[in-house]
Amino acid sequence: MNQARQGKILVIPVSRRKAPDDPRADVSSHERKARFVLIASIVGALALFWVGTRLSRREETAGIRVLPAAERQALYTRTLDEISNLCRTDSAASGELRDHCVAQAQFVLELPECGDACQRAAAAVLPHARR
Repeated sequence: MNQARQGKILVIPVSRRKAPDDPRADVSSHERKARFVLIASIVGALALFWVGTRLSRREETAGIRVLPAAERQALYTRTLDEISNLCRTDSAASGELRDHCVAQAQFVLELPECGDACQRAAAAVLPHARR
């Protein structure tokens, strides 16, 4: 009867952390997580920058694409003529005229009419990286 009166001890399992055998193991785990978060943040920021750049380029060229074909052709002809004649002179090698010519060359490359000859003319005006 003595055994019948004895109560049972209930043990409620409590989540507890296992103590690592090596105290450096916990630190290296945190370092790995921090490194992963840092790398993921950098990759995410670069991806957002790339997407933003692509979208802004699309918006810039959208205005060109909606121009009527006759106006776009006239704009193309006038810009290419300016690049071929004015921007190839010695006076266009520096200063504000140089900046204008570079902007015109970048612009003409965005036009759908710009073929091989146009691309060569624009490339001759655009600055190139020097070795």
